[in-house]
Order: sequence, then C-alpha cells, then structure tokens
Amino acid sequence: MNNSHKQSRNEVRREKRSKLSTLKRFTAIAVIGVLGAASVLSAASVSRVAYITDGEQVYTVTTTGTDTSEIIEGAGLELSDFDKAVVVEESGERIDIRILRAFSVKISADGGARFLDLTEGTVADALDKAEVKYTANDFITPTLTTPLTEDMVIDVVRGVKVYLTCDGATNVVYVPQGKVGDALEYIGYQLCEDDDVSVDLNAQVESGMSIKVDRVEYKTRYEKEKISHTVIEEASPTLPIGQTKVKQQGRDGVLETTYTDKYVDGELKDTEQIGTKVLRKPIDEIVLVGTAQETQAVGSSALDTSVQTDVYADVNADFSAGGLSTSNSNSLGTITDISGSAFSYSKMIVGTCTAYNEPDGVTAIGTVPRVGIVAVNPNVIPYGTRLYITSADGSYVYGYAVAEDTGGACMAGDIVVDLYMDSEEACQDFGRQELCIYVLN
Repeated sequence: MNNSHKQSRNEVRREKRSKLSTLKRFTAIAVIGVLGAASVLSAASVSRVAYITDGEQVYTVTTTGTDTSEIIEGAGLELSDFDKAVVVEESGERIDIRILRAFSVKISADGGARFLDLTEGTVADALDKAEVKYTANDFITPTLTTPLTEDMVIDVVRGVKVYLTCDGATNVVYVPQGKVGDALEYIGYQLCEDDDVSVDLNAQVESGMSIKVDRVEYKTRYEKEKISHTVIEEASPTLPIGQTKVKQQGRDGVLETTYTDKYVDGELKDTEQIGTKVLRKPIDEIVLVGTAQETQAVGSSALDTSVQTDVYADVNADFSAGGLSTSNSNSLGTITDISGSAFSYSKMIVGTCTAYNEPDGVTAIGTVPRVGIVAVNPNVIPYGTRLYITSADGSYVYGYAVAEDTGGACMAGDIVVDLYMDSEEACQDFGRQELCIYVLN
C-alpha cells in the first residue's frame, strides 16, 4: 500500500474522531444544561419566607431549611438553653415561628426558695415542675390559675387546722402558719379594735389551737331626768301670820346623764356612767311667809318693796350675833330637834341633797372636813350659816350642821346641800334625797 492511501485513511479517521468529539461536547453541554435547570427548579421549589417573632420584634428571612433552630440561627438570632421556639403556622411558601424567651420565677415554700426558668404556663405548672406538693388547705399566692410572668414570686403557706369561735358559733378552719393576728387577717377575718381574743395575737398558730373572738361593741346612751326645783320659804314682816305669797315661780331643771354600754356578741354586759350635764338649771321657788303679828293692809308699793328686800340681810345679822335664838322678829317658826329641844328658824329650803367624803381635804374656809360640815352655794346659804337638816317625815335626820364648804353641784344648781359623811360607803347608802334644810336663827 502506498503512502497516499495511508494518508487518506488517516484523514478519514481524524474526521470521524473530530465529529465524535464534537458530538460528545454537545451532549455533555446538553446534560450539564439539563442538570443545571433541574437544580434551579429544585431550589426554587423549597425556598420560602420565614417570619420570626421575638418579643415585639418580627424578623424576615428567606430560607430553604426545614430545621427551626437552623432557620433562627440563619436569621442571626440565638436561643438560650431555656428558650423555646414554636412553629405557629407553616405552608409551602412561608413559616411563622415564635420565640418564647425564658424568665425567672421564685417559689417560696416550707422555709426555702427555688428559682425556675420557664417560658409559659400557670402557677400550678410551676409548682408541678418544682415538685412542690400542696393541698386545698394550703394558702398559695398568686392563685393556681394565674399565668406566669417575669420575676413572679409564688408563696406557698401551709394551712394549720384551728377551732375558731366567733358570733356564738365554733367552726374548724385552716389558717396559714405564723402569728395568730396575721393568720386571721390572711383569711379575711377582720378584727375590730375592741374585740377580745382568747389568745395573744402575737402567739404562733399551732395545729388544733382554739381561738375565741368576742365581738365587743360600745354604745353611748343618753338619759334625761328631772331636777326638782327647790322651795324656799322666806319670812316676810309685811305679810300677816298665816299668809303666803309666791315671790318667784319655780321650774324643774333637766339633767342629762351619759352612759357607755358594753355589748359582747350583741348582749349587754356592762354599763358605765361617764358624765352628767345640766341641760336646764332649775329655778328656785321662793315663797314669802307672813310673820307680822297684826293684820295690815299692804299696798302694791309696800309689797313691791318687800319683794325687792334682801332677805339675807336680817338673817346674816342674826348669825353675826352668834348662838341660836328662840325668838326673832323675822322668825318663820320653830322646830324640835331629835332630842326634843325647840329652836326657831328664819328660812326653810326643800331640795335635793347628796353626800361626799374627803378626809384629807380642806373646806372652802380652811377648816378640816368632818361630819356636821356641809357644802353649799354661798350665794344661797352663806358660809357659817347654822342649819338643821332632816327629811319632811323625820325618817332621816342629819341633824345640826354648819355651811363651811363649796359644792360644785350646788353651784351648778343640781342640789341644795352636799352633806359630809365619814366614809364612801355612807355616801353611797345616802345617795340622793329630798330633805328640809332649816336656817336657824
């Protein structure tokens, strides 16, 4: 075979190889194009938008991932060991994720405290997670159904069984451990200021303890009573013997007494008198009693003069003379004392008398108080006036007395004379009595 034929076959082979090479290149390119297109289509089919809510912030990121943690990490966010990510909604085009950040909750129970990192739930959930056991008789705040919040403090106070008596009934109740006063307040039991509690409010509550509460109420009561007016008889030399004339009309007064009544569980237990007040002072009735030996006509001008005369002037003159006289131009009459002796008197006063005892005191004129000394209103009965005091029927006789002291009730017009007694018991036995006070000559 000549060289020309060899060259021709080589050229044919080269041309065939060239065509084959070109075909392979086109095939490879086609395959690569198909694979690239398939890859693009696959990527486009899994890409979606992730919406991540973290507190008040919402983050958006396009992702092809399916793992929640990877999606959150791809958004540049981090989760702590106690945080939680929750898928709220998911579709082919989007996924909604909410991040629940952990917060601290404090649980105080049985003398200790424990902190938990939680993201959600209620007080009951927190207690369960902390493995704190409780019963319906325990006191838990906030309530079991309260949603958890950041920095919440949950207190578990163990209930203690006690017997509580109040308003006449005894009930078994559970109160929190601690002081009695705090425990009663904790269960909403309101104590009034005057209530009596059988145990010290600062004592510690003990299981089986009996607590009795007496509801105490004080009520103020006012009572009014009559203050009898005093009848004063004055000797009148201008009126014939046996004739009388009212110089001044009398009027009863009004005394108001204030009492405080103590009620225990609605029942009256005690009454205390706390004060008296004269609402209206009595007005003495002054009666002129004739002492003239002969009947004489008295004109209006003469009568007016006698009414205006200071009847105490003649009485004081008699007293200043000293001693007791059996006759006097102004004598109203005579009396017989308990021993049978007769003495004349110039004035007779009928009115209320009381008694007092002050063994270490001093009278208004500086003398020592003693039986036979009486306190008066010196404007009505001057100091030093000699008196004889007895009841109208003679059933009570104080006897002879001298006005040497001042009586507060006398000055107020409540009484006429305050009699000195040798003991408080004697004063209480005497009380208040209507007596006749004779002003002796």
